[in-house]
Amino acid sequence: MNNFMKLFAVFVLFVQIQIALSQSNSSPPGPNLIQQLCKRNRYQTLCVSTLNLDPRSKTSNLQGLASISIDATTKKTSETLAYLISVFRGITDRGDFERYGTCIDQDYGASIKRYLPAAIANLKAKKYSDAIANMQDVVTAAGDCENQFAGHSPLPLSQRNKAVHDIADMTMDIIKTFV
Repeated sequence: MNNFMKLFAVFVLFVQIQIALSQSNSSPPGPNLIQQLCKRNRYQTLCVSTLNLDPRSKTSNLQGLASISIDATTKKTSETLAYLISVFRGITDRGDFERYGTCIDQDYGASIKRYLPAAIANLKAKKYSDAIANMQDVVTAAGDCENQFAGHSPLPLSQRNKAVHDIADMTMDIIKTFV
């Protein structure tokens, strides 16, 4: 009977280990999903840091992470738009007035008013190709703003355009995982 008890104890231990291992595979996504997702992204470091900054990412699935990424892109785009508006208020040069005005109205304004809300709606509706196209529009808008200054864009603006470009491009890569 003593051998039977030992064998039974080993069996119970084995079952508990199997249960623990299977639970870890079905646990909430969190950091493992973020690492897997960002490993395939052109902007790995930006992807990991952006998603980890949002507390929702700890319990999000892939769809939730894509939504968090769009939210982060919206925040970065809004910050750049606010910067453009603040600079615009002090402009006296006609050329700069037109360049900044175009960036505000046609590029970043369109991103905030049209492209990013459409990306969120298309993601929710599982229209991933349309959401990708919306994010491509944001990437293009950042480039178009940069091009307004034909190579002599002020450094703070160039850095902001690049930041918006990169986070929007990163978000587009995330959404591409659905297609």
